[in-house]
Order: sequence, then structure tokens, then C-alpha cells
Amino acid sequence: MGAQAILAQDICFELSPAVPCKAPRFCTMSAMMARTMRTRTAAQRAAVRAYGTSLPIPQAPPGSETVFHSRMMAPKYSLSNGKWFAVFAACNVGAYAGHDFYIRFMMPTNPPNPPRDPNEARPERHMHTVDDE
Repeated sequence: MGAQAILAQDICFELSPAVPCKAPRFCTMSAMMARTMRTRTAAQRAAVRAYGTSLPIPQAPPGSETVFHSRMMAPKYSLSNGKWFAVFAACNVGAYAGHDFYIRFMMPTNPPNPPRDPNEARPERHMHTVDDE
């Protein structure tokens, strides 16, 4: 008997010692699959237990099971929805009004162009013409 057949019979004997192995190749495959499944389930169990941290988790002191309600200490800076949107709207109105005030009253305006003199002498040639001479 070859080494593989002996190994297959040993593995089959592990799975069911009362039933002798008749097909060594099938027994080997089923034994490998069973071993893989056992390894997977063991790995899954280990993965379930191994999440989180390896550091020690602090425990609450005894007698601290009572949870305080939120009315015990109000947050320091808290606005209701209506107040927050009122402040937000006031900021927007102030920004737009300030911009409009600056544009209308504080920003200097350019003086208008002077009127043209129709009797002004025209240039002999345009100042932007290309010199091809």
C-alpha cells in the first residue's frame, strides 16, 4: 500500500473509525474539506472574540451605574433651531446690506469721459498699424 493510501486511511479513520475506507482518494478529499471547515469555524470563532483592542479595558467604579439625565447640566452654548436660523438670516442680511452700502456710498466712482472735440486734428496714420516698410 502506498503512503497516500495509508495517509488516506488514517484520515478516514479520524473521521469515522468504525467504517473502513473503500475509496482512498474520496476519503482524502472529504477529510481535507472537513479539516478546512473545522479550521474556518475555529478562525471565525477567534475573529469574533478578537475584535476591539488588546489593551486592558477600564471598568467603571462600583456604584456608578446611575446614568445622569441631560437636564442635570445644560450645554454651555446651545441654540434652538429657530434662534440659530434667525442668527444665520441676520448675518446674511448684514453681509448683503454692508456690501450694498460700500458699493453705493463709499467706493469712489470714475469721472465720466470728457466730450470729444469734433475739430481735433486726426492722426496721419493709426497708432496700431504694423510697420511693413
